[in-house]
Amino acid sequence: MKVLVNNGVRPSVGIVRSLGRRGIDVGVMAFSADCPVAHSRYCHTSYIVPPPTTESFVDAAIEIIRKDKYDLVIPVGYEATVLLARRKGALAATLETPDWRTIHYVAEKRNVYELARSAGVPVPRTVYPATLDDITPLSSDLQYPVVIKALHESPGYTICYARTPTELLSTYLNFCTQKAFATGSLPMIQEFVPGYGCGFFALYQNGVCKRIFMHRRLREKPPTGGVSTCAESIYDSTLKEYGTRLLDLLGWHGVAMVEFRRDSRDGTYKLMEINPRFWGSLDLALAAGVDFPYYICQMAQGHELQYSEDYKRGVRYHWPLLELQHVWKQPSSLTRVVADLVSPLVRSNISFFDLGPTFYDAFHSWRVLLRRVRSLSVKA
Repeated sequence: MKVLVNNGVRPSVGIVRSLGRRGIDVGVMAFSADCPVAHSRYCHTSYIVPPPTTESFVDAAIEIIRKDKYDLVIPVGYEATVLLARRKGALAATLETPDWRTIHYVAEKRNVYELARSAGVPVPRTVYPATLDDITPLSSDLQYPVVIKALHESPGYTICYARTPTELLSTYLNFCTQKAFATGSLPMIQEFVPGYGCGFFALYQNGVCKRIFMHRRLREKPPTGGVSTCAESIYDSTLKEYGTRLLDLLGWHGVAMVEFRRDSRDGTYKLMEINPRFWGSLDLALAAGVDFPYYICQMAQGHELQYSEDYKRGVRYHWPLLELQHVWKQPSSLTRVVADLVSPLVRSNISFFDLGPTFYDAFHSWRVLLRRVRSLSVKA
């Protein structure tokens, strides 16, 4: 079997390693020659293609599939997933994703929250300003701190926090100016949920759940909430119920991540978003025994998967290079990060049998840290 994967940094490395170790021929669509995953020993062939922001990315994928006879495409990242799904009929290979309209639907958080409310899944209190003039009257009715988020999943969008009505006004305006949001797609304002992030991950086959996995985030980048730098596999029946309830209603197909925060005030789970794609902490699921990429290959070959929720609980996993960025923002975590780094019980994405991705990832991380140091020096 030949499988084509596009670069998505963290999850793409896990996918390529998982399939390559099983003897599957894996090709990678990279955006540059120093793309980390393209230097994995398990990457059979790499191709330089345009980034997945235009149709030229799909055109390149179609040509690669036609020329080198790939059987399956596994997209990584929202943009690649929705672009390839939109033109699924033009691909001479299998693509195990939902219809592109379903992907687009869940990428808008307002749709997801409305679906969750109808399904009895708790969501944070959220308001949706129609114009900038709405911010002032809304600001006095909110409980602080609040989080400012983009309505749609998109690369480069960060989140901002505000602790007072005055800070909300200035932060919201700056956020809109920097990110060039248009009227009608202004960022939403959401209550901040104290606690920690949790994820429900699943693989569906034609609307039926086949494989599940769950984790909780122990450390994040940024520390206030973001991607996992250290996480642990868990099992929680409520988390499973909420996740499957939503994906069942959507008639899902393929992989998905349903992201929650567990509220430290009352212990309830609050829905954050549904990611219609592979997730950054895929390595943890693989370490716990849930080989999502290989199961997709089985689906593509026509196998009917059986339901299973068997995986190792309590597996602790971290990403050392991202841990450095976490410590940069929260130095008090240094002792815990070092303890995990030297512990033989904590797994990591550094493989001494496949150091290529780690080397190039370290190179990129070093450039990020260097830019931050220079920025601080200029401000000083």
